[in-house]
Amino acid sequence: MKYEELLPHQIEEMLEQAPVAYIPWGALEWHGRHLVIGNDAIKAAAICERVADRTGGVVLPPVYFGNRTMKRKGFRHTLEIREATVRAMAYDLLRGLESEGFKVVVILTGHYGSRHLAALKGVGEKFGKGKEIRVWTLAEYEVVTDLGYTGDHAAKWETSILMHLRPDLVDMEQLSADPDEPLEGVHGDDPRKHASPEVGREIVEAIVERMAKRVKELMNNEQ
Repeated sequence: MKYEELLPHQIEEMLEQAPVAYIPWGALEWHGRHLVIGNDAIKAAAICERVADRTGGVVLPPVYFGNRTMKRKGFRHTLEIREATVRAMAYDLLRGLESEGFKVVVILTGHYGSRHLAALKGVGEKFGKGKEIRVWTLAEYEVVTDLGYTGDHAAKWETSILMHLRPDLVDMEQLSADPDEPLEGVHGDDPRKHASPEVGREIVEAIVERMAKRVKELMNNEQ
């Protein structure tokens, strides 16, 4: 399933059976003191792998670099690239996958700054226009907004998701036990009060189920 770990004949078989490619996209960005810097790409890759288990297809290595709308105070250890670089990388990956014969490409970004998301969606929409290849670009929360997840940053939802997917990469003891002390770089519901592996499991399962359903529709050329 992981593109980089497949032998040539395995890729060729996948192109015959399920010509779908997943591109997990994220960032190297501050996510509070309790989550790892690569949170966005790590969660996107894990979700893509679970969706691919249901649909077939390949998962490319995650892209760990994104751009933000602006520098935010306290966002240390963050490595950004230019928006033009994001666009160029997305275009080149799509062009390569199209030339390989993939018919559906899903770009799932776990990093959803407005300009970053707009850049990826813009490239995907423009690239797929008038072609047989179908490109679907989304942030993971977009398929489950009705369940209350509309995107946050290192708060209830992102913390819960990583607690479920990679509990070894979460350290809640790094956060102050004082509920009145503000958390640096955390935007959304306080993870000390609201995050749990159970919340993460439920939302990830919903994301995977809904994404898989839509990808199968795209494979069948349904609008």
